[in-house]
Amino acid sequence: MQRIRLWTTSLVSRVDGMVSRIENHEALADSAIRDVRRAAARATVQLRRVRADGARQRDRLGSLHEEERAWEERALRSASGDREKALECVRRGKRAARQARELARRIEEHERVEKQLAADVARVEDRLGELEQQRNVLVTRQSRAQALGSVRDAESPHADVSEVFGRWETRVAENEFEGGCLHTGDALAAEFEEEEEDASLAADLDALLERQGAREEA
Repeated sequence: MQRIRLWTTSLVSRVDGMVSRIENHEALADSAIRDVRRAAARATVQLRRVRADGARQRDRLGSLHEEERAWEERALRSASGDREKALECVRRGKRAARQARELARRIEEHERVEKQLAADVARVEDRLGELEQQRNVLVTRQSRAQALGSVRDAESPHADVSEVFGRWETRVAENEFEGGCLHTGDALAAEFEEEEEDASLAADLDALLERQGAREEA
């Protein structure tokens, strides 16, 4: 039992040490969580074994109590007919009682260790839950920080998107000019088009004045 107690104490100590060494790094957190999960699994298996041993000891104690009562009854039945036989029954009954008392003391110590081991297992499981929660929080915070950092980088003066597109547009216009994609147009045609537009506007104005005069005469 002492060996089990020392093992669980060392286990909890190692868990505390792992918690103190965890940094804001997902890979390290995952590794620590795996170690604690394995430790919790080993402690749980050990606890089941201890509980099974305790159950067997309690069953044995019940058997010893029954054996003690059986020898007492045999002693009583034999006392009138065979005193020596009755004395042997008493002797065996006392031996069963003595074994029961010794086993009861061991069971009491076993139950104390079992309770402490159960508390240690619960502590490890609580620590595992804390680690998993801390990991999830840190992963969320890290993702958020990276997203905000990307936005700030895109909006910084050194990487201004509008400026980048402005320079790109200027470069495209230069390429278009150099490649003959842009032209100034036909000057003579432009002159005629302007005269024709003026004549059209004048005709529209004359028509507007004519309609206005007709309304006034009416």
